[in-house]
Amino acid sequence: MPTQAKHLLTADTFNRGALRMTVALLRGVDPKLALHVQNQMRGPINPQSDASPSPKDNFRLSLEPIEVRRVVETLKRKADHPNADAGTEMLIKALIIDWVNYANFLIEKENNKNN
Repeated sequence: MPTQAKHLLTADTFNRGALRMTVALLRGVDPKLALHVQNQMRGPINPQSDASPSPKDNFRLSLEPIEVRRVVETLKRKADHPNADAGTEMLIKALIIDWVNYANFLIEKENNKNN
């Protein structure tokens, strides 16, 4: 039985589905930021055996804190839009939680550097 490497999923790890949805939501508001988030989807940490892209692929992000803030602010505005249906609103709120967790991860990482 082949052994598979186990990868620790931390707050800086997002799956392809979450990143694609974030990109789709950002694209109309901030195309440059959307492209930067999209560019994070290279070199999955758990590639599929047949090398085909899967929504379950996970990627370790490397964004600046100000970019993460812009992502959260944009998603928040999208969630507050009066025309958002309940399903989309719930999805956006879940994404916001993931991005806020990533922001907290970056804060903690920076605080640990200073100790």
